[in-house]
Amino acid sequence: MSQRSGRVDSRRTDTRERAVTVALELFARQGYTATSLREIAERLGVTKAALYFHFRTKEEILTAILRGYLDGVTTLVEAAEGPDELIRGFAAHQRQWGIDLVLLVWQNYTEIQDLPIGAEIRQTMRSLVDTLAPAGADPAQRLRVRIALSTFQIAAVTALVEDDDDEASLREAALELSLEILRGADPGTLEGTTTEA
Repeated sequence: MSQRSGRVDSRRTDTRERAVTVALELFARQGYTATSLREIAERLGVTKAALYFHFRTKEEILTAILRGYLDGVTTLVEAAEGPDELIRGFAAHQRQWGIDLVLLVWQNYTEIQDLPIGAEIRQTMRSLVDTLAPAGADPAQRLRVRIALSTFQIAAVTALVEDDDDEASLREAALELSLEILRGADPGTLEGTTTEA
């Protein structure tokens, strides 16, 4: 009986994860508003009722996508032992989530901001900026940090728009540029930029 229960739980978890993956792609490619629950269910190969078992609304799916991303950012902020490690971790996190998350946020920004998760996004990104910015950073320094963080999204969009086969090189360039921008904010804040502790 426990084996059967384990299989059922595994299928439920798998369906939920697949729903999030499919919805992320659809929201990114054709827009949150233009995508229906029925379309997500059809792409999954399940009934709309089966999808309802996991998510009652598109907002719940969108929230699950964004919360998964934000939880990863929060973990990075809490675990990083310095700005250099944090920015490298953020680069890997962006690579893991891919272009669909970038497109989702850029193309559905208004809808996302109006949802309750919009406040969580702002708070999480503010925490990331606070962690990367020098102590007592002025507005220009904080803007520099935000620009450094945006290099990863710009690289992903560039690879898509220019149909660049060498996305890995673009991502590596984005990381180097991001580190360079941050070091310009305060040359002593990143590992390897000063001999003093």
